[in-house]
This record gives sequence, C-alpha cells and structure tokens, in this order.
Amino acid sequence: MIFFWDVVITMEANTTKSTAFITQHAIHRRAVELSRSIHTSLPWGYRIAEMFTVLAGDGLDAFSRTVYAEFIKSVVRGMPDVSSGKAALDLVQDVARRGAEALPVGYGRPFASRVFKTLVSKFSDLSLVEDAMSQVLLQVARGKLHIHNGSSLHEAESYIITVAMNAARDILRARGRRREHSLVHERDEQAAVDVEDPEAFRQLDTLMPASELRAVLRELGELHPRAPEWLKARLDGQSGQEISELWQTTPSYVSKWQRTYLPAIKKVVEHHLREARSAGGSSYDYRAVADFRL
Repeated sequence: MIFFWDVVITMEANTTKSTAFITQHAIHRRAVELSRSIHTSLPWGYRIAEMFTVLAGDGLDAFSRTVYAEFIKSVVRGMPDVSSGKAALDLVQDVARRGAEALPVGYGRPFASRVFKTLVSKFSDLSLVEDAMSQVLLQVARGKLHIHNGSSLHEAESYIITVAMNAARDILRARGRRREHSLVHERDEQAAVDVEDPEAFRQLDTLMPASELRAVLRELGELHPRAPEWLKARLDGQSGQEISELWQTTPSYVSKWQRTYLPAIKKVVEHHLREARSAGGSSYDYRAVADFRL
C-alpha cells in the first residue's frame, strides 16, 4: 500500500532532482555564454588563427603522430604518456615496427597546433603553412630529420619548429617572392612565439575584412545552408559540442558533417584570404557583420 506521505516524499524528491537539473543547465548555459563573450573580445587575428587550426583538420593529427613517432624512436626524454599508465618509451619497438600507426589519434596534437600557429603568426598564409608542415613530413619519410638520441622534449620540439620555419622560407624563395613580402623579418626570425598569447596574432587582424567575410558567408550558404552558421560559430570559439546544441543534434552528427564539408569550406576561405591579401587587407570590425543574415 502506498501511503500519502510516501507520495509527498516521492514528489519532493522528483522536484529536487528537476530543480537541480535546471540549475545545472542554467550554470552550463551561463558558462558557455561567458566563454563566447571572452572569445569574441579577443583580437581578430587570434580568432582567425584558431579558425585556421580547425580548418587544418586531420592534417594536424597526421603531423603530430608522425613527428612524435620519430621522437619515440629517438628516445626523447619527457614525452607525454600515450594513454593512462602507458609511457611513450614503452612503445619504442612497436613504433619502430609500425610507425605513427602505433600511436592513438590525437597523440601530440597540442604540439602540432603549436607548430601550425607559430607558422601562421609568422607568415599569415594558410597554404604556405600547410605546405611547410608537409615538407617536414616529407623529410621524415626520407630519413632527413636528425633528432639527437636522448634529447629533451623541449629540444626536439624546438628543432622541429626550426625545420618547419626553414621549410616555409624555402617555399617562399621557390615561389620567387621577395623576402620582405612575408611577415618574417631578420630581427624576429628566431623569436619564440607564445601561441597562447592573443597578442601574438595581431598581424593577422587585417585578414578577411568585413567585405570578404560577407562574400565567404554568401558562398558558404551555396555550399550548405548550415555552413555560414558553422563558420561564425567557430570564429566565436564554439566547440563541436556547442554547435551540436545550437543545431539541436548530436556531436557525432557535427563531426560527420565537418568531415564531409570541411575541405570545401577550407577551399572557399583560402580563396577569399588570397583575395584579401592581394587587395592589401584592411582594418576589420567583426561587429559590422555580427548580425549579418544570408
């Protein structure tokens, strides 16, 4: 038999759970809104660099695993664990036999992002950056990298950044561009870049001015109705999880959608970046297009 007080207690318990859920949802929503507000207050160049990193997609994972596999084979000290309780150097033999395939997806990704952002901050050219990183991978395939056995992780990573920088300069020379046309100058060629510092990307502030962003959004609308919204969300610093909530779908759907459309989105963005660079660039105020509607 269910007594009256049992019903009351059950109702109170359910109400408490419901209130707790609503409170947690409200807190989460406020946290997301605060994070977005902070991101949109950052320099435009920093937001462009973050968006470039997203557009780089799987290329960064290939770079990170390939380079870190070389580190493991060279017994570099201070490598992050491959997984919980699994030290990187425990996989020396497996990596020697299988190469990068022996490492999980995402391993070393923060370093790949740092190399990518360092090059972007110096050269302001997405295609050049990716070509330079591809040259590093080519040197790995040809056995041209010389990582000292037993060197520290800092030393090994610094070496790779230098190799990538040299590759970018070689590509510029091969293109016949004068040295001063790049953003690299003699006084700061070897200067370290703190990619966590938003001010490190100030030189990118003039990329994709309002006129170009409008054109990008229009062209992306022809590619897919959700593509403009996706790009604006990424420029606002929203994650795949947040985009899935915006679209009222699942994170897996967003991941699949990105894998399908990211190459085409990247092609559109690169085209308009070239147009902006050839036009000399202009100052940019994101607020001018914040409420833009297709």
